[in-house]
Amino acid sequence: MTSISAIFDQALRSVALALRPVHAQWSALDAGPRRLVVIGAALLAAGFLLAFVWLPAVRTRDTLAVRLPQLEMLLADMRIQAKEAKALANAPTTPVAMLIVADVAALQSIFGTDAKVTVAEGGFRIVIPAIAYADWWDKTGDVLSRHALMLHTASLSRLDGPGLPAVAVDMLLNAETRAAGSSSTPPTPSTQSK
Repeated sequence: MTSISAIFDQALRSVALALRPVHAQWSALDAGPRRLVVIGAALLAAGFLLAFVWLPAVRTRDTLAVRLPQLEMLLADMRIQAKEAKALANAPTTPVAMLIVADVAALQSIFGTDAKVTVAEGGFRIVIPAIAYADWWDKTGDVLSRHALMLHTASLSRLDGPGLPAVAVDMLLNAETRAAGSSSTPPTPSTQSK
């Protein structure tokens, strides 16, 4: 603590020694030139305050005044959406009503371009020449959870090769009338080896 105060005192003495010539010149000036220097310094300080404090504050206030009505409209929209979301959350749900009707394009987008998706009697036939088993399982679960379909039959053939276990798939997805609350987990298919 003493060393800090000693350093501070030394710094003050150095500043006082450096300002002695300036103080001597100031004391030598008459009242008129002193008044001009004070007025000039005051005008310079006022200019800095205006340029770096007042004008940015005014610009910010004007910007916020323009944005405030937009923000109020957004807030009103969000309050309306919050009421709608609360009403939807409190409304009873029927899982069947929330399912999306399946079509070839929707299934093709899920299974990818390698899959051949065709309309079959009562549903869709999907043939995939090669896919990782885990990917097929995930995509099938995704389809069953989104669409009113059930896995009717699936024929899987193991493919030999490096990497993850791959399979060739030939499956049939049929339209279903699902009871409320029923599971959409696909049944475990039988695997055929080549």
